[in-house]
Amino acid sequence: MSDIESGIWQKYKDDGVLVYGLYGSESPKALADFKDQTGITYPLMQDIGYTKGLFDFAPGVGYPYPRDVVIGKDGSVRSIKTSFDVGEMESLVQQLIAE
Repeated sequence: MSDIESGIWQKYKDDGVLVYGLYGSESPKALADFKDQTGITYPLMQDIGYTKGLFDFAPGVGYPYPRDVVIGKDGSVRSIKTSFDVGEMESLVQQLIAE
């Protein structure tokens, strides 16, 4: 989470890059504690409609619970990853900003 915060969100938010964290049924206090403990400042949204379920068992991912989904300006899913690599994500973000 801190890599996403510093490597993507803080670096590219002024370029129009949006980062959202999805959560299930955690309490508001649990979420506040989580944000305090991790230092993240990007928004958290409750996944009421089980949006992450749309990406379960995505082709080529190999693991049923992807960690990061990148959506392009056109609304298409551009990347689904189960692990976070700052350099790889930054390269993808720069490519998408340039489009």
